[in-house]
Amino acid sequence: MRVKIIVLISFCCFFVLGCYEDKSATDFEIVNPINIEFWDNYAESQKVFQMDTLEIIPIIYKCGVDDSDLEYEWRIQGNDYPVTVLSDKLIFKQQITVAPNSNPYDLILTVTDKTTSLKEFAKIRLTVESKFGEGLLVADTHDEITSDISLVMAPNFTRDLQEKNKRTHYNIYSLMNNGQKVSGVIHDIQSDIKSDSRVLTFMTETDIHRVDPYDFAAWQMNNDLFYVPLDDIKPGQLAKDDYGGDEYMTVNGKMHYRNSSWGNLYYSYYLFTPDNSDYQISYIAKLGRDYYAPKPFAYDELKNRLLQMNSYNDGFMQFRDQEPGVLFDVNNLGAYDAVYMDEGENANLNMVLKAEDGSGYFIFAIQTEVADNGSNLPVGLYNLSQCTDIMNVVAFASSPISEDFYYATENHVYALTLKPDQPNPISSVRYTTMEGDKITGMMIWKGEYQRMNVPDDSQPSGMSAESNHNRMLVLTTYNDSTKEGKVITIPIIRLGDGTLETNPTFHNVYDGFGRITKVAYNKVGY
Repeated sequence: MRVKIIVLISFCCFFVLGCYEDKSATDFEIVNPINIEFWDNYAESQKVFQMDTLEIIPIIYKCGVDDSDLEYEWRIQGNDYPVTVLSDKLIFKQQITVAPNSNPYDLILTVTDKTTSLKEFAKIRLTVESKFGEGLLVADTHDEITSDISLVMAPNFTRDLQEKNKRTHYNIYSLMNNGQKVSGVIHDIQSDIKSDSRVLTFMTETDIHRVDPYDFAAWQMNNDLFYVPLDDIKPGQLAKDDYGGDEYMTVNGKMHYRNSSWGNLYYSYYLFTPDNSDYQISYIAKLGRDYYAPKPFAYDELKNRLLQMNSYNDGFMQFRDQEPGVLFDVNNLGAYDAVYMDEGENANLNMVLKAEDGSGYFIFAIQTEVADNGSNLPVGLYNLSQCTDIMNVVAFASSPISEDFYYATENHVYALTLKPDQPNPISSVRYTTMEGDKITGMMIWKGEYQRMNVPDDSQPSGMSAESNHNRMLVLTTYNDSTKEGKVITIPIIRLGDGTLETNPTFHNVYDGFGRITKVAYNKVGY
């Protein structure tokens, strides 16, 4: 009986299943995808300057759905920035105001099909760069009471920038600080940007200021910069080592040091000499060789001697006693004032010293690559008394790749060569200013990846672009009548005699400033 019941139940189950119509293959609807495309995939990674407008034109469609039934949302997030919706339009065209950051933000596009609520996404890696980037910092004054800072971004000073995109940001400091200018006249300025540590420091006769070079907003000043507050502040000079992130500063004639690693913002207490003797630094210089960079040198006006930072950056190194018969004694240079120090050929340090009795200018040259043995430091001593108009000099410039040396008066640039067997060099005129313009400053450009135009007969245009690394002279001029300051760049076309390009077609002029008091390379951490 049990067997019959089991057979009967099984038969009924098969009968029911046989009557059931399987509709599983037709019980769903194929949904077309939302397609998001970009021309040549250009938008997968984007760069934009802060405050500039970014435009992205996507191609978006869904088969069977009208465009009016698609909804768009563009939002930005990342780098601790809260998720923020920027646009609800198909074409993204918005000013980017988030803070500059070397790490990309995520710009996310969400497209929603309103008929089904289905969504599709696209992510764009967006790097926001400071509008105030690599270039030439220009400090100037219009009234000799206050100062401002501008930034020239052009192929001469900014890598990979095309001529058509050059720009000058005038009066950035006052623009970013509600019209407030710097009190006093700026006499030194430098930026130090390494990884996430970025500061721009500048000095007037009475104050030291620090701003963020990405936005130039006022930030810190004077004792905010020191571990140990100073009783009195008389700003001197600035120097830095880009590779190591080291900054050096003289205040009240004393040297202070800061390393930017691990976000450190503060300068040490002033540094000591090995014998704890007093000193008064009047000039400092940091040699900038690409792969060999000795510690900064300093001229001690109190004892008329040369000092050098030690390898630990925690004090000065004192040179050993110099043997008799050397060209000069670095520990007792004589009654001179230091007016210029910079790198010369073969990593020599060229020091221009002015005799305190007013008798003239001299260049003292030392080698820096071999350890001092008491007799091998001095490599040249040059008396400039036979150089034309030297007593009216306003600026100097030393070439780090040749024996060329320049000095400028108000209206001329002169060149001379430093040959150890010619201690009384003769100079030659290499440039003359336009009528009314007076030279106020001069430097050799040491940026590594910028360009200058030079004559080239092989090109249809008659010119070609070449690296200006140590091959371009930067002059600043001022016209008393028009009250206008200019920056002028001039290619150095021949080493060995300091020949400058005379054709003004190859000179670049950046104008519209007041009296320029200092220029400096704004390097942004490459």
